Amino acid sequence: MEFIDFHAHHASLRGEKVIQDGTDTRGRHPWHLIDAPHSLIFSFPHFPIAIGESGLDRMCDTPYDLQLEVFREEVKLSEEVQKPLFLHCVKAIDDVLAIRKEMNAHQPWIWHGFRGNAHQLQQLLPYGFWFSFGIRFNEEALAASPQDRLLLETDEDTTHPIGELYERVAKLRNIPLESLVMQMHENYNVLFCKQIGI
Repeated sequence: MEFIDFHAHHASLRGEKVIQDGTDTRGRHPWHLIDAPHSLIFSFPHFPIAIGESGLDRMCDTPYDLQLEVFREEVKLSEEVQKPLFLHCVKAIDDVLAIRKEMNAHQPWIWHGFRGNAHQLQQLLPYGFWFSFGIRFNEEALAASPQDRLLLETDEDTTHPIGELYERVAKLRNIPLESLVMQMHENYNVLFCKQIGI
């Protein structure tokens, strides 16, 4: 039974399949735009399976106008290469939604480390968002997430194996662990494999 860690800043620790930020995905994080302001350039065989993590963060020091400019560029790139976008969003939900509508974005946006409540999740569902839950999450939101929009991640946590999170989520959702693992593999295939011809 292979667990999938949908967003991590580390390689596989215990044999799980890991989508590693900066390797499997590439983007310009709002925290680091001053250090890395330039557009992304991809080349095979290191073409990423997704864009990101990218987004908006009203709590960081990066000028917000620069964040908006770069985020729009990342959204445009996501649409051009037809790959999902891993979203970093802190206190900027309204702007994220406005940009998705303004740019008529159709690619899935994966809300990484989602900690919102069930009401926020329900509001975001119609706009094509997927929800990746980490070690800390709102239980009502996780319970309310449709299985076909649900992902699990460790992010920067290397102390809690992703398998522990799977066990917690399976118990919370009252489903067999094997069913959750199968659903995560199906979600992975829907998000990523269709774009790379697998």
